[in-house]
Amino acid sequence: MSTSSSKTASHTGDETPAKDYNAIDLAAFNGKELPADFIDVEDCYIVHGIRHHENFARSIEVTQLCLEKGREFARARNAGLIMSNEVPQMSSEVEKPYCIWYPDLATEDTYRSLAQRYPDMRYNVGRACAVAGYKALYDELDLLPDVSIAEEARDNGHMDIFDAIVNQPVRYAVMNDYTRTVELENPSAGVCLNGDAAVRSSLARPMPKKKFNVTRTDGHYFDIQEDKNAGPSSWPTPECSTLEARFTELAYMPLPRDLPALNKDILILLAAWDGNVERYSRLRRPVLVPNELTAVLRGVYHHTPFARWLSTCVDDIVRPETTLSDLVWQAIHARSIMNGDLSRIDSETDGETLPSLFWWPHHPHETTLRELVWRRPDLRHQVTLACIASSYHELYNELTAGTEPTQQQLEMAVQVMNPHYREDVLRRADEHGVKLFPYTGSHDWEHTPWPHPTRWSRSYLRPDK
Repeated sequence: MSTSSSKTASHTGDETPAKDYNAIDLAAFNGKELPADFIDVEDCYIVHGIRHHENFARSIEVTQLCLEKGREFARARNAGLIMSNEVPQMSSEVEKPYCIWYPDLATEDTYRSLAQRYPDMRYNVGRACAVAGYKALYDELDLLPDVSIAEEARDNGHMDIFDAIVNQPVRYAVMNDYTRTVELENPSAGVCLNGDAAVRSSLARPMPKKKFNVTRTDGHYFDIQEDKNAGPSSWPTPECSTLEARFTELAYMPLPRDLPALNKDILILLAAWDGNVERYSRLRRPVLVPNELTAVLRGVYHHTPFARWLSTCVDDIVRPETTLSDLVWQAIHARSIMNGDLSRIDSETDGETLPSLFWWPHHPHETTLRELVWRRPDLRHQVTLACIASSYHELYNELTAGTEPTQQQLEMAVQVMNPHYREDVLRRADEHGVKLFPYTGSHDWEHTPWPHPTRWSRSYLRPDK
């Protein structure tokens, strides 16, 4: 997020006034002026200013900027000109904008001229028709029934265009709001309305009357204006989503073929949390939504079919060879260990993908743990923790004989009912002169030894995450 900041710059030893970076951002955002130094402002604020302010887009400074700098400025300017009823000269594909229907709408004749001059933009024009209700022009375009255009028509109340699309036996996904691309050659067929369009109503953000700080939203799955959802710093942000009361039954009822007009992020989280393969595979977006990774990890730990399915498509969910990918593989391997399946774990398995927790929500069999520590001696310590949690005396004694205890072993030992493990850890600490800190369960110091006999609960075994 971009926030206002101040720095003190000096020149030839003289102090100059600190820059008001929020004022610089706002000037670009509101289409007032370009910054004197482009290092001082985010490009997305300039893009927003160009798209939303015609005079700014037509200014000599912005015109020159579009010739010299990144193509995103040229696309923003061309979008602004189109929405101001001028069909610009666009010499290359990289200068053609994706969204030409927000924040303003051109006339039907302007969109008709645009489609005639640039036939490859006819689906963009069709999307604008769905926003404006230009049914005659939409029919002239003779487009495939595209689901994004259908969702846009529904959002704007133009049910004649909506019905013309959804009543077709086969629908297509031609427009892609995630990548801002239009697939003219080989669009996906047989698709449904699945909440994958950044409809116009979702783009509007209320503008406060008083001075405000401007922010952006990096990494949001939709950015059809190419301004990183720039807007006033306020709550809720574009990353927040809610499920309206009238749609709550979708949390437990079978999903309809066509989703109603809603933000499906909550449904994605619920599907991942419950380890529901069919719902999650249908609903998920090409990128993770906020809190999705946590829900996915929980689903993997608790549901074997979900873990098995995810192991076939991890790279489709998260980028390969990243921290997020390692976390998902750790959960998959943990679920496999709890199931007694060590087929994916050997001496060649990347240690970053091996879990540190594999005894919750189910205890692996003792023979599985014995095999695991043989295959991966580097997991010896974690296996001792699993033995404590699972009360496997024999294997625990084998692994800890003659070794120094650890703080983690003590913290695990005080959370189980069997006093053997706590006594053994403390005994070995005395033998090896290891200082361990008393564990209270709440990370507070207590004079009374813990655990208290009347306060034990299985919930103590649950990891703090």
